[in-house]
Amino acid sequence: MLESKSTRRGCVAAAIIALAATAAIVPATVAAQTLTPFKVAMVSSLDTMPYFYAAQQGYYKAAGLDVTLSTSDSGPAVVTGVLNGTYDAATAAAFPILIAIGKGADLRILAGSTIIDRDVGNSGLVVRQDSPIKGFKDLAGKSVATNALTSLTVLATKIGVKAAGGDPASVKFLALPFKTSVQAVAQGQADAAVVISPFLTEAALSGMKVIADPIGTELPKGAPYGILFTSGKTAKEKRALFQAFEKATLKAIGQLKSDPELQRKLAVSMVGLSPELAKAVPLPGYATGAIDIGAFQKYANYIAEYGYTGKPVDVSTVTINP
Repeated sequence: MLESKSTRRGCVAAAIIALAATAAIVPATVAAQTLTPFKVAMVSSLDTMPYFYAAQQGYYKAAGLDVTLSTSDSGPAVVTGVLNGTYDAATAAAFPILIAIGKGADLRILAGSTIIDRDVGNSGLVVRQDSPIKGFKDLAGKSVATNALTSLTVLATKIGVKAAGGDPASVKFLALPFKTSVQAVAQGQADAAVVISPFLTEAALSGMKVIADPIGTELPKGAPYGILFTSGKTAKEKRALFQAFEKATLKAIGQLKSDPELQRKLAVSMVGLSPELAKAVPLPGYATGAIDIGAFQKYANYIAEYGYTGKPVDVSTVTINP
């Protein structure tokens, strides 16, 4: 069962609703058994395709779960929904969830569908073809547009500027939707933009220059990009359900990882990308199960270093690995 609220990233079309709602036919014995309701909220994107694919193929039903995938464009609303029990879990970037935990939220983190890796379209630092900006150091004193001031794109860009010998505090970040961020650069209203897939591919196809991947190069390789999170209470009460959900999702991830062509087809039929964009967009770096605690802790340390939390979250105390 699938219900839709609203969508973000500009790449999710009605196709994802219709297709994910039509689960594959499952054996009569499975269909007849009593399924346990399990509600998951998410911001739909290429990164969340395995969840919709698993639902479409009937993997969750085969695991005994009646999964409802709800989409939302409000991160705070999703966190509130998880904490008050509206959702059993939600998917999100690890960044805002670690901030919420650092401020006292009783949340637990499980492996999601994607990890930070190289050359998988994590993000793109976009400039005009005639821009003098060649790298992170050149951003000092410049304006950079991105989706939010408290975001992983901002953090990764600041890390890159500092590593290149520049002063991150000298960069002026502008909060604009990703698509609008690219337009602002094209029209000379911002010097650069940091966007995520598929907007970086759209920018490149329109003639803009993508000169770096801040998230992919500046944050620890192997750290979780997208995560599954729940409340401390739900993690204890529904541990077996989470194990069943993750096992079914991993089955979908395995199939997608082994078949890039299938991913690109689903990017059209399930996510709503144009065939041209689906052919060119970098495919996500999919997770294979457990979270790399060492890489994840480095990620959390950066969040504290740049002032988003008072001290680093000890990820080993809030992560639930298989």
